[in-house]
Amino acid sequence: MEPIISPQVNAVLQLIILVLFVAAMWMKSRKKFSLHGMIMLVAVVLNFVSLGLIMLPSLLRMEIIMTQPFHAISIAVLIHAAAGLVALVLGVWLVASWHLQSSMKNCFKNKKLMRLTSALWLAVLLVGFLLYYLLYA
Repeated sequence: MEPIISPQVNAVLQLIILVLFVAAMWMKSRKKFSLHGMIMLVAVVLNFVSLGLIMLPSLLRMEIIMTQPFHAISIAVLIHAAAGLVALVLGVWLVASWHLQSSMKNCFKNKKLMRLTSALWLAVLLVGFLLYYLLYA
């Protein structure tokens, strides 16, 4: 399965998602929670699109994973993929649960999970940029 979009385009897309994340955090710090939630929705949707069009096809065509599963790159890619999937699932759940709430008060109950998801996503993003450098630079 070939990626529909190149890994280079994905790197730019991930930078855009990072900018959206920073903008969402800024909106949160200004107590503009609805705007924060909307920006995070866009970031999660873009990340989901990136997974389906670029990252999953790239993972499935990586020969090193099949031929050398215990190679450092193979292990790093698989850990990155698993952690990224967890971060994406948590992000989808948080955004979906926020949009289904009738009041903002209930949203704050997920504050610890939001922080955990944000930290996990940022770690996955940094590892993703490192892997991109190792694989494509």
